[in-house]
Order: sequence, then structure tokens, then C-alpha cells
Amino acid sequence: MKNLSKSLLGLAMVVALSSTSFAAEKQFTTKDLNEESVLALSWVQNSAEFTALSYQAFNLAKLRWDMDKQEGKKAIVVDVDETIIDNSPYNGGLIDKDYGYSGDTWKAWSEDKSATAMPGAVDFLNYVVETGGDVFYVTNRKSMPEKNMDLKQSTMENLKALGFPQVDEKHMMLRTGTSKKQERRDSVTGMGYKIVLLMGDNLADFDVAFDGDTMEGRSKAVETHKMSFGDKFIVLPNPIYGAWEAAVYGGGEWYKKSAQEKSELRKSTLRKFEFEK
Repeated sequence: MKNLSKSLLGLAMVVALSSTSFAAEKQFTTKDLNEESVLALSWVQNSAEFTALSYQAFNLAKLRWDMDKQEGKKAIVVDVDETIIDNSPYNGGLIDKDYGYSGDTWKAWSEDKSATAMPGAVDFLNYVVETGGDVFYVTNRKSMPEKNMDLKQSTMENLKALGFPQVDEKHMMLRTGTSKKQERRDSVTGMGYKIVLLMGDNLADFDVAFDGDTMEGRSKAVETHKMSFGDKFIVLPNPIYGAWEAAVYGGGEWYKKSAQEKSELRKSTLRKFEFEK
């Protein structure tokens, strides 16, 4: 009996040590990182405040458009994703999955053509066209057939089904090379248009001055151009993803960082009140 007790005790110790070792070695996964997006996703999909902010942006855009009395060819330049259409179900689909964004999953979502319109977007852009303006869609959705990533047709069909105006070859400017948008914005002015205002969820949607990839550089650019916000630049809220997140990770080749490194960087950049123990 004594030997049996010793054997059982030894087995219990082995099991306990094995469990401790497993817990210590358990890695922070992409699934864990995705879980950190739940609150932001819930806010976008469920809060009345998000809807209100979207209406506010397009109401302000209409006021700004009506204020411009200059004659001649005038245009609005808009980003697409998270500016005029909501792709949050794509990110919602990553919850409980152990993988993040990829070209293949994004292509599947885009070709499903189920993105919905941001509140206020369809009415405003149709108003621009009805009052003599043009709408140019400058998006980084790719039109690269040579890389098996041509989202032009599915994107146009999605936008047309939602009632957006001027969804045609002239006005749709997808990414065919660099993700930088300045060349495409310049092509609008090159056609003789005055760009009255630009709308986007990412600062790089507005000007080359915002193409930096560090928190400090982006913040400095905002301070330099602060009078343009609400005037020529109108920002839509997007707490789910964007260049702001890459800046939190330090910019550069941020995408090579592990899920654990990204999570730790997210937390390390927070300003924190120190509670008494």
C-alpha cells in the first residue's frame, strides 16, 4: 500500500509539473489578438453613437459643399472602405479564428458584395452629383489581375446595388500599384476639377503629409493641418484597423511582429492611472 501511495504521489507530481510547463509554454495566438477587437467591433456595429458620428460627418460635408460657390468643375474625393461602406462583418468573422487579415479572405469578403452603406453616405454623394459635382472613389482595393487580385467588378457591383452615383471607369480609382494615393488625387485635379473636400477614415486619404508611419509623425502632421479638419478634410471613425494601428506597432515592417508583440505594444502605449494597492 505504501508503494502504491508513493506511485500515485509521483504521478500526481508529474501531472502537475506537466500542466505548469504547458501553461508556461502556451503562446499568445492570433486568435487571442483578434479577441482584443471585440469591443471596437461591438461599438461600430451596435452603438447609436457610431451611427450619429457617420451622419454628422456627411451632414458637415453637405454644409461644406453648399458653402463653395466657385464656378467650374468641382469634385468630392472619397475613400471607400470604412468611409462610405461598412466592412466590419469581415473583421467580425475573424473573431474566434486563429488567423488575421489575408488577401484571400479579403477577396472572398469583397466578392460577396455584402458590405453596407455608411449612414448618410448614399444621400450625400447623390446630392453632390445632383448639384453639379462629381464623386471620385479613391480606394486601395486592388485592381491587379496579374496578381489574381482584381476587386474592381465586385466593388462596383456592391456600390451600385447600394445606390451610390457615378460608379464607373472614370470615377473608380482602385489601387493598381503603390498604396499611396497622391497620384490618383492629382489625376482628379489634372482633369480640371477643384477638389472641394476629401473624406476618409485614414489620414493618408487626405494628403501626402499624412503618409508617415509613426505615432509622433502622424500627430505632428495633424497639428500642422488642424485647420483643414471639418473644412477640406472630413474624417470617419474607424477604431478597428488602419494606419493608426501600424503606427502603434512602430511602423516599418510592423506586420512581421508576432501576435504577442502586437498585444504588448498596444498596452505599452496606453496612458495609465496608477491605482493604490
